Amino acid sequence: MCANLQRDLIMEKWTELRTAYRLAKLGTLSATAIDLGVHRSTVMRHIDILEENLQAKLFQRNDKGYIPTEVGLEVMRLGEITDTQFRQFANRAKSKEELLEGTLTITCINELSQLIFPTIVEYQSLYPKVKVDIVGDTRKYDLEYGEADLAIRTGIKPETLDNIVMPFVSVELELCVHRKYIERYGMPNASNLSEHKFIALAERLEHLPWNEWIYKHTPEENIIVTSSASQVLNYALNSGCGIGVSTKGTIDNNEDLIAIDIDKTWQVLTWVLVHRDIINIPKVRKFIDLLKQNKFTDTEFYL
Repeated sequence: MCANLQRDLIMEKWTELRTAYRLAKLGTLSATAIDLGVHRSTVMRHIDILEENLQAKLFQRNDKGYIPTEVGLEVMRLGEITDTQFRQFANRAKSKEELLEGTLTITCINELSQLIFPTIVEYQSLYPKVKVDIVGDTRKYDLEYGEADLAIRTGIKPETLDNIVMPFVSVELELCVHRKYIERYGMPNASNLSEHKFIALAERLEHLPWNEWIYKHTPEENIIVTSSASQVLNYALNSGCGIGVSTKGTIDNNEDLIAIDIDKTWQVLTWVLVHRDIINIPKVRKFIDLLKQNKFTDTEFYL
């Protein structure tokens, strides 16, 4: 059997190939069905499919059971080699998971990644052989198909059938201004906001109520800096360009940022999502356990 035919057979007919291998080894339909946990008719159907695919007889039946033909013996050897390689691979994969090696893939928007870096630092100090790959764009990656191990998301609680959804942190946002701005234009307050300059995200999204509030309560000509990048808006805020939004923790810990008292704040809910089939994989479970212990909120981001 040529190498290309072997490869195609393994890739396309692995289930049937495994059945033929076990039948050749065990000799009877009953023993093979029990070994594979299937019905006798399923074993027969798999053999029929393989024989039709190969256009060759794989077994002769006698009083002792099923005896492999010459082609059947070759299929048996191929199945044995493949089965051994799969078991070796499974053992290596299991060993790697138990030792916490490999890559942990997390998907979240760039701004939320700052919430988890303290946990990542602690995680990698405990498990230095695990690489953390952060996928930082806005597409919702499919956890079911292994595009990521876990996701950090904002907004209302996600409703997904196969994902376990855990509350992470609630972040409070406030309007604020830098001292550099106050030195130039004076201190904004609830009565004179319409006279001051603002910075805002360029795209108006309903799930970002703080950004929508700025657009609804500010004359268009007073929104002087916009960007699709949150980091750019943080630079603008800290350069004194205008009034912006930051977390309460950031404002409290930065003496140059002054909260504006307008009797209005916004809560950002964040969630950890993990597919139910992988939550107990050690590298995933250990990271989630640390996240639960370390609910860090003292960070800068402009959602």
